[in-house]
Order: sequence, then structure tokens, then C-alpha cells
Amino acid sequence: MGSFYANDNARLSAVHAPKDSQAWQHALDLALAAHNSEDALARYPHVAFAFPSSVPNPYSREYPLLDYRELKEWASSRGWRVRPAPERAPAGEKYSPPVRFTRLPSRYH
Repeated sequence: MGSFYANDNARLSAVHAPKDSQAWQHALDLALAAHNSEDALARYPHVAFAFPSSVPNPYSREYPLLDYRELKEWASSRGWRVRPAPERAPAGEKYSPPVRFTRLPSRYH
């Protein structure tokens, strides 16, 4: 499985302020567009900055809860299915697992 974990996520946090969700969405869009694999992983906080929920995060003050409904609509419109990847979560991060993006089959086959 491919991942843009190491390279693009490090660059995302250095470039964008946490509250600038449009910039985070744009960076995520660029990373996914450049990704050559069928699957990609993104760190939960980075996706949560792009799609923050209006509900406070009870598990962390460092980043918001993720609005999965908004994320799913956004990802689907760009040809990706999205779901949590709890099996890839580092120890101690069970409430903020990575987010897996899987390419949807093309409608033009």
C-alpha cells in the first residue's frame, strides 16, 4: 500500500496553520493527485485540520475532531473512498487512527 505519510504530511504541518482548513484541503488534494498507488494513508490530525468538526475533540486539544461526513463527500467527488485505518494507528492513538484513501473504480471503463 502506498502512503504519503512521511513526505507530504511533514510538509503539511510546516506550511499551514492548523485553523486554515482550506489550505489543508488543498494540500491534501495535491498529495492525493500526485499519489500513484490505489491506497494512501494520511495522519488523522492533518485530515482533521482539513475537515474539522464543530464538536470539540474530547481526546486532544492539539487538533479538532474529524468531520467524516464532509471528508467522505469531498473524497468521493475526487475519486477516493475514505475510512479509518485503526490497524495502522501507533500505540496510544486509538482515538485518532490514520485515514485510508482508496481510489474508486473509474466510471469511464
